Amino acid sequence: MTKKHNQVCANTYYNQGLVHSKNGELDKAIENYTKAIELKPNYVDAYYNRGGAWLRLGEREKAKSDLTTARNMGSDAITALDKILRDYDRAWKTLGNL
Repeated sequence: MTKKHNQVCANTYYNQGLVHSKNGELDKAIENYTKAIELKPNYVDAYYNRGGAWLRLGEREKAKSDLTTARNMGSDAITALDKILRDYDRAWKTLGNL
């Protein structure tokens, strides 16, 4: 496959991931984001959204890994998500102390 074809396919998988995520089908969304990343390894938005899906599933370490990758690639949206992760960590610790 050509590079351009890979990018088109990656975008298709990414968009399918968005639809699955919106419908609450997080496992399917993660599968699609992963396929998009396999075809386009520097797909920042796919890492970012897969990280968000992992977070919604309670998979904190996987979420942190993807979100860190997206941040390192230069995602501007990561600043807001970093705050969410910090708040999530604080809430998790608070709940653990109840």
